[in-house]
Amino acid sequence: MKLAKPTVVAIDDTIVRLKDLVIQASRGTITVTGTAGEKLDLSARLNAMPAALINSFAPTVGAEGTVAGTVDIDGTPAAPVVAYDLRWSGASVAQVRSAGVGAVDITAKGRLVDNRVTLDAVLSGASGLSIRGGGTVELGGNMPLSMKFSGNVPFALLANLMAENGFTLTGSATVDLSLSGSAKAPQISGTIRTAGGRLVDVRRNLAFNDLAANVTLDGRQATISRLSTNLATGGSIEASGTIGIAADSGFPADLRIRLNNASYVDGTLFTANLAGDLTLKGPLVATPVLGGRLTVRRAAITVPEKLPTSLSEIDIQHRNAPARVRQMARDVRRDPSAGVGAQARGIIAFDLAVSSPGQFFVRGRGIDAELGGDLTIRGTAVQPIVSGGFDMRRGRLEILAKRLTFTNGRISFGGDLIPILDLDATSTAGSTTITVNVAGPANNPQVTFSSSPALPQDEILARLIFNRSLSNLSAFQIAQLASAVSQLAGGGSTSVLDGLRNKLGVDDLDITTDESGGAQVRAGKYLNDRTYLELQQGEDAGSSKAVINLDVGRGVKLKGEAAGDGSAAGGIFFEREY
Repeated sequence: MKLAKPTVVAIDDTIVRLKDLVIQASRGTITVTGTAGEKLDLSARLNAMPAALINSFAPTVGAEGTVAGTVDIDGTPAAPVVAYDLRWSGASVAQVRSAGVGAVDITAKGRLVDNRVTLDAVLSGASGLSIRGGGTVELGGNMPLSMKFSGNVPFALLANLMAENGFTLTGSATVDLSLSGSAKAPQISGTIRTAGGRLVDVRRNLAFNDLAANVTLDGRQATISRLSTNLATGGSIEASGTIGIAADSGFPADLRIRLNNASYVDGTLFTANLAGDLTLKGPLVATPVLGGRLTVRRAAITVPEKLPTSLSEIDIQHRNAPARVRQMARDVRRDPSAGVGAQARGIIAFDLAVSSPGQFFVRGRGIDAELGGDLTIRGTAVQPIVSGGFDMRRGRLEILAKRLTFTNGRISFGGDLIPILDLDATSTAGSTTITVNVAGPANNPQVTFSSSPALPQDEILARLIFNRSLSNLSAFQIAQLASAVSQLAGGGSTSVLDGLRNKLGVDDLDITTDESGGAQVRAGKYLNDRTYLELQQGEDAGSSKAVINLDVGRGVKLKGEAAGDGSAAGGIFFEREY
């Protein structure tokens, strides 16, 4: 800070007279005029003063914005009377910014008399933020206060914070609040109401519409008399109860939650219709417990028909990485479950009983099964512990028009709550009893074949589909078996292909998917060291073709192909390795 221009300060006996004393700070100024002595008669006019000046005395505040307005001082030095009328534009402090709340505009006016500050304030901002109120604050002792505020608070203020945690929240709340107690331990009472809000959990594919709430605060706890929302996928959720808001209380919750035909769709694998009565109890900043009973009225697990067999993990290594980059990599790879347990904080624990009386379906890759049963979920949201499972009620498996009946099966759940399948279907082929087992995570189960008496898996599949030995099958029938393997394996490779490859006498046998998701069988064989013949069988004549590659030598190769629809193509290629 510095004087903006030369100034004359006149001292007459004990009276100091100031006339247009201009102090400059950054781009702002303070202009002071008046007299100071046994009596005060000073007027200060602030213009675009940087709020960051506060940070010189309290660095942790992190104030931003500019302040303008007037301050008039009367009375005596021992008992000054201060009247102020100020506007803080672009107001922001570090703690509020860390919560993801943007800058606002604040106008405040009032007086300081006898160590009591009166306040009349208006807070406004983007998206319709508007809060008006005021009251008094005593500057002595514990600084008792008495204030009231009311207005509209848009949820857009929390947009940045919500986005960082994978949420979007739209709408606004109407607040009518009173502050009492002391400035160091204020007590908040009043009401908060909202209606028509929308919350989206991007990570869990959940959208809550028509969000409505009535909350009453009494200084010690918040009482939720109504909290309701409709799920975008169907059904609704209702909640009521209390949350402690006293300082250092840990925000203890005692909530009752009801699910009314609530539908959940994860977008890829799982859909469910749920009903139940739940409770959430315990301090929210520690490990509250979500308990109660859920009934799965109807659910379906869809086993993916095709898997992207053309993709594989690329192992990228950053050599000579800077220390900060290495630390970032360690932070990203850090086990999120570290520290979970008795000392975990802010993580929900489970004590849930889940019941499915039936209509729990598993479908896909020829599977159509219904299961039911009970399970319990304990542990935490990071490390759930699931016991029990759902058992087979009825079901079947179809392979190339061959239908098998599931004799037993079970669905359990791993630590990440992905369903784990273990389904057995049986059939007979002559004197051979054949069992097909579908086991593993529902998003990528493995299919294995066994028989009594014991036979190789490729032989079992041949007898299951055609009721004859693999050695007696035609090339076309073997290709059909390969297609069946593709159906069961979801386009992925399987050890059954090894036996089929040997029976066909080819060097390469592969199953892929085209751009439209159709299955393709490709078989290739070297006729000699320079000639490679490949046959491709797709879903139509245009995608079925014969391809021949002839290595002429010195990097020159000839390639020709003929499709089943009569089209043909050819070319000369030059390859060289560097």
